[in-house]
Amino acid sequence: TRTLLQARPEIDAARVGMTGLSWGGYFTMYATALAPFIKVAAPSGYFRDYEKLLSRAIADDARLAEREVFGGLGHFQAIGLICPRPCLVEIGERDGAINNLAGARIEAERAAQFYRQLGLADRFQFHTHPGGHEFDTPAILAFFDRHL
Repeated sequence: TRTLLQARPEIDAARVGMTGLSWGGYFTMYATALAPFIKVAAPSGYFRDYEKLLSRAIADDARLAEREVFGGLGHFQAIGLICPRPCLVEIGERDGAINNLAGARIEAERAAQFYRQLGLADRFQFHTHPGGHEFDTPAILAFFDRHL
């Protein structure tokens, strides 16, 4: 990817943002955590309460699916690896079949702590929209405009 950024003069390598929906939102969290050239992240439609996932796995005597936890990291911990870079986490209020909104709020509060501890609370935003499992494109583009 760095080669692509260097080879394409129309791409400003200092202004790279990433977003994705659902599995793409999950991928956005972890790719951004591991790729410092991504300056701003906006994972959408995938954010879950890590402690609840662990409790369910223990109660069911089952392993968590790799999709739910990557390398033992909860979603808030992935956001911690993105920090101090700006991050908008987005969930639809009617996305209950995929994401539990109450659980997403709990996980967002955990993630927001990383930014608050550094005095950078304005760089993390948990955004809900009235839709379902979909992007709120204007909110994402406004966040990118503010931070890129």
